[in-house]
Amino acid sequence: MKRWEAVWFDLDETLIDYERTFHAAIRHCFHRFFSAAPVSFSVWFPIFKEACDRYWDDYEAGTLTRRAYRRLRFLDAARACQIEADEEMADRFHAYFDEAVSRFAVALPGITGLLCQLRAANVPLGVITNGSGVIQRRKLTACGLHVFFRSDAVVISEEVGYEKPAAAIFHYAGDRQPSKQPVYVGDSWKLDVEGALSAGWEAVYFRPRQPAPVGSSVPVCRTVGELAALLLGGLGLVRKRERGM
Repeated sequence: MKRWEAVWFDLDETLIDYERTFHAAIRHCFHRFFSAAPVSFSVWFPIFKEACDRYWDDYEAGTLTRRAYRRLRFLDAARACQIEADEEMADRFHAYFDEAVSRFAVALPGITGLLCQLRAANVPLGVITNGSGVIQRRKLTACGLHVFFRSDAVVISEEVGYEKPAAAIFHYAGDRQPSKQPVYVGDSWKLDVEGALSAGWEAVYFRPRQPAPVGSSVPVCRTVGELAALLLGGLGLVRKRERGM
């Protein structure tokens, strides 16, 4: 019996290997902006990444705007490495990053194969992501994942006026591709899981950054293999003998 009828995905760190993408794009930006820096990229990046992680919860909670978050991480790393920098440079650095990042986008290993299986079974697929429409669509195209999704089934906050975790963006997506029971796959408990549940959808917590709350019944998948097994089973695509029955 089918548990789900359609599958929607987050983009970064769900379909796209954003850690690899981010590292490569930031390295490119570092060499563009800091060719005469007193430290190497290998020294600067861990400091920069630590600042990213330190301020992330405040950004995710809405305490920091995107610009403020980016300025803080950039200026903290510059200060620690004795690099002269100011807010204007931080804004230019990140504007260039936004232009360049899609060139470095790579799909999460194994995710293309899973999407091929779902498409072959005619499962309705979609993407719901926060961010810039231009940037997010370029990333999908750069790693070849755009072919799995109808254009109107790629729902991006900047384009529709709603942002995860608001239930409204999930309702908007559901109107574009109606189904009785959609499931949403994402790596952020607050943005992805809580957002989907608030809209009456089911959710899968994928490659979690933090443990799920104690007592939660939301499925947790740490690998693409685990996700594939869960989705194929929940979509009724696994035959009895494949289940060992």
